Formats: sequence, structure tokens, C-alpha cells
Amino acid sequence: MNRFRRIKNEFGTSALIRILVLLIGLVVMALFDCFAFSGVGAGLIAVVGLVLGFLLSRRIADGADHYPRIISVGLFVYGIILFLGDRPGLGNSAKLAVITATTVVMFDLQFWSLSDPSVVNAERTAQK
Repeated sequence: MNRFRRIKNEFGTSALIRILVLLIGLVVMALFDCFAFSGVGAGLIAVVGLVLGFLLSRRIADGADHYPRIISVGLFVYGIILFLGDRPGLGNSAKLAVITATTVVMFDLQFWSLSDPSVVNAERTAQK
């Protein structure tokens, strides 16, 4: 809870809401895969991604300066995969797995970097 509080205090309510939407989305995707497609792929991807994020949290925070560019490229590739996914015959469960993997990476990069005490809000610091 302290990390969520730090994000709100340092980066504002909108950053906190974005991160919470990603986290809630991961849970919803895992449940949707389970009930709609009778699969566990999205749930496994979410759990493994969150555990890896926790284990790599220090490294994630160290690379925080590079994430805006990485996230932009990742979202572009994500869009292409989903747009072209029907052509090679990707099933709905496979598309959900891609969406879940992208979401967990986005969550990990944002949560662990923004909640780390070594990362400061440059805009807020410049206003002081």
C-alpha cells in the first residue's frame, strides 16, 4: 500500500488510476480466459509477469528513463499483432494472451519504476 500511496503523492491521482486499471485489467483478463475460453494461459501469464516484475523491481527502477520510448514501441507492436492476428489464424485465447502479456509488462514497468523511492517526478521537482 505504501507504493501505491507514493505513486499518488509523487505522480498524482491520474498515474495511480492508470496503474490500478492495468492491475484490475489483469485480473479480469485471467477470469475471462478461465470462464470464456476455459483456459488458464492469461492467468499464468499475469502471475508469472507479476512475480518477474517483483523479482526484477530494482532493475526496472534503474531503467525508468527509457520506458516512455519502450512503451510506445511495445504498444505499436501490440497493435500490429492484434490487427494482423486473424490472418495467421491466432485464436481468441492467443490474442488474449498477447493482450495480457503486454498489460503485465506495462504494469510492471510503470508500477515498479514510479513507486521506487529513487525515481522522482521531474515535472514536480522543476515546479518547486
